[in-house]
Amino acid sequence: MSSKLPKAPLQEAIFEMRWPLQPDSSGQQLHDAEYPFALGKFQEALKPHFPHHVAKFPNDIPHQLLNYQVAHQFWKGENTWPVSQLGPGIATLNDTEKNYEWNKTYLPNVKIALSALEISYRHLTFNALSLRFIDVVRVSDYGKKTWEEFVNDHINFSFSNHYNTRGSLKHFHFEQSFEMGDTDLLSVTFSTAFNNKKEEVFIWQTAVNHHGKVSDEQVINWLEKAHDCSSVMFKEICKNDFYASFSE
Repeated sequence: MSSKLPKAPLQEAIFEMRWPLQPDSSGQQLHDAEYPFALGKFQEALKPHFPHHVAKFPNDIPHQLLNYQVAHQFWKGENTWPVSQLGPGIATLNDTEKNYEWNKTYLPNVKIALSALEISYRHLTFNALSLRFIDVVRVSDYGKKTWEEFVNDHINFSFSNHYNTRGSLKHFHFEQSFEMGDTDLLSVTFSTAFNNKKEEVFIWQTAVNHHGKVSDEQVINWLEKAHDCSSVMFKEICKNDFYASFSE
């Protein structure tokens, strides 16, 4: 997805970074010790690029209760994507199809968020990274008859039930994970759902996940490799006519 498709089905791109938590003074609970001080620095560093701040939780909630939950959002403008998010032990960069272009917008915004983290924390080493793409199509645009036919016609994936289902297929959810070396995992998910207009939609997600120590200097290199993998997977998942429909 390095060159944007005119009718790209992308709903959301999400890059997530996590770092280890430390025991508190009692040794009974893990917390992000630098988070209370890092938050203000992070907001200040992002202000020229992501000036609209939204707190997702009341200020009186102890941050120790929010471990690995994004607690603060920094938007380009009010309800204007993309959004950079921060919480104890976690930061993300999220964007939608309207703005998404890998080299022009998304990767530069990740670099801005990563730079803000480096300014905000004294010593930051990540222990988990994830790049996820959520793609969605409205089934009625493809003349769906049954879910089995839709998948067979458009996706390089097949399934069948060798028992009496006693009715037509209404919903499915398939999730597969594949090891890529010792630390990276590729996840692919196919599922059905309804959009906010109660129309049937087909959703497929691809995610490259890393578990293990990563320095801040290594993040962008990993991210670019994860994107290359995701881009190839997107094309391989779609059958030719289905992929061509995103350019028509």
